[in-house]
Amino acid sequence: MEAMFGIKPTQEHYACMIDLLGRAGKLNEAVELVNSVPFEANGSVWGALLGAARIHKNIELGQKAAEMLFALEPEKSGTHVLLANIYASAGMWGNVANVRKLMKDSKVKKEPAMSWIEVKDKVYTFIVGDRSHSRSDEIYVKLDQLGDLLSKAGYKPIIEIDIHNVNESEKEQLLYHHSEKLAVAFGLIATPPTAPIRVKKNLRICIDCHTFFKFVCKIV
Repeated sequence: MEAMFGIKPTQEHYACMIDLLGRAGKLNEAVELVNSVPFEANGSVWGALLGAARIHKNIELGQKAAEMLFALEPEKSGTHVLLANIYASAGMWGNVANVRKLMKDSKVKKEPAMSWIEVKDKVYTFIVGDRSHSRSDEIYVKLDQLGDLLSKAGYKPIIEIDIHNVNESEKEQLLYHHSEKLAVAFGLIATPPTAPIRVKKNLRICIDCHTFFKFVCKIV
């Protein structure tokens, strides 16, 4: 960047590179890059490392990144949620409870996940398990139809990402009713077959929903 384009890398450039390495599973290289940042790494850098730790279920790395983020950005709930996700995927429910207690003691509140879609110049907003929509029954019927088709196509819910200490069928149900899935189901019943469906979110999409939508794109 510097030699060819005269651009001095910023925190954001480092964070993007660390995120790329982390997603590719090159965690050691990501850590080396964090350690080589020529200034004090900020929340975006450590957040990228925490995200990589979640993807690859690296508990030690996740704890280290979370500790740094707790010091840098104590008011952000995303750190607690990602760390709890790492613990949940490893079945460490005691640690999940400790993270929740830390959130409560620190008075940190998790921002509720929301998804919204615009149809005919009107915006429709959904939260997990939402039943407030006037076409709610149709939405859930559509989800059931998609579920049958996706199951035959090879889709399996990624239940280890759910941080609730409940049985597998309950985890599947909770994942199945994520806000973005409801928004897409509504989009499918409320728009013409050839119309693109664009859903916006206030938080990052979960791995299960991302996988779910890839299958939906194949079958619909």
